[in-house]
Amino acid sequence: MAERARRPWVDALTGQVLGLVAAFLFAGVVGGAIIAAYGESPLRVYGVIIDFSTARFQDVARVLENATPLIFSGLAVAVAFRAGMFNIGVEGQYYVGMITATIAAVFFDLPGVLHLIVVILFAALGGMAWAAIPAILKVKTGAHEVVTTIMMNGIAISLVGWALNNLLRTTDVGLVDLRSDRFPESAVMPHIGDSLGLSKETIPNSVNLTWLFPLALVACVAVWFLLSRTRLGYEARATGLSPGSAEAGGVSIGGVQLKAFLISGALAGFVGLNHLIGDVGFLGINYETTLGFTGIGVAFLGRNHPIGIVLAAILLGMIARGQDGVAIITDLPREILIILEGLLIMSVVVAYEVVRRVLLRRRQRVVRAEEEMPGEAASAPA
Repeated sequence: MAERARRPWVDALTGQVLGLVAAFLFAGVVGGAIIAAYGESPLRVYGVIIDFSTARFQDVARVLENATPLIFSGLAVAVAFRAGMFNIGVEGQYYVGMITATIAAVFFDLPGVLHLIVVILFAALGGMAWAAIPAILKVKTGAHEVVTTIMMNGIAISLVGWALNNLLRTTDVGLVDLRSDRFPESAVMPHIGDSLGLSKETIPNSVNLTWLFPLALVACVAVWFLLSRTRLGYEARATGLSPGSAEAGGVSIGGVQLKAFLISGALAGFVGLNHLIGDVGFLGINYETTLGFTGIGVAFLGRNHPIGIVLAAILLGMIARGQDGVAIITDLPREILIILEGLLIMSVVVAYEVVRRVLLRRRQRVVRAEEEMPGEAASAPA
């Protein structure tokens, strides 16, 4: 009777909270042992990470800057995953998004904010177009998206190199760097600090917290609404959970997967924008990389839920910010925080899987108990 007294959502919430706490404790203990092996105090190192991420307003702004592309990347992975697909190609999709955004920034002459909107739309269209290739191959030929998207990543890297050597090569005479022309002011994303009139002491020019961060939060709300309140979202979740049952219920599996992958690619197109139009203002050979692969960890850490993805991106943003403090104050190698990230992601994934199995066994016991109750009532004396 005690098992029946609790509602399923209470069990699920309790299990997830306990699993998350256990995962953090495990990762902290194992990470602490590794840090101690280098002769440093784990508590001191963890304190440095927290202090460098939260001590000043500009530190918080830096964390949010780091989190901005990771939110878009995590959302891109999550949308495809909820439809039963694994989009490893976010990396290549945002590379192509940067190319198409640069084309719009350099070759289009548009007034004011319209130019910026077109640049952003071209980034999304570039990512969507690059995602369409493995999506069509998946639907039409059954080619596995993991293989095709990995191949497309390699092609995207070469495509960026070709574009910078040909189509987008700067027209500035005597410039040694391989890059595009600098973007006009109309194609650059304003910084939040400048828009709100904050002083340079509060948010210095080196911190590139732009309006893409609020846009990332809007994207989270849009993805939540798509997955939770629309027919496409319901069909995507049904396809991800049980393709056979979804197809028997009249869902077009291929159509749902194609739409989900295109949306995933559009979100991936936003990943490189903060670096492109919020920081450097041109596409250069030293563009920011690995954000797509990090987004896989963000999606897993956030359990493919928009709120979880935001929290996971901020957490990884704090760790990235803490790398500077660890490098300055301790003798630890910077790579130690990459190890901590991996430990944390692995611990959370394992913890949630354990919780899922425990909850499944508990529900099975409850169902068996409910099935036995009518027989017990019938055999009871009047």
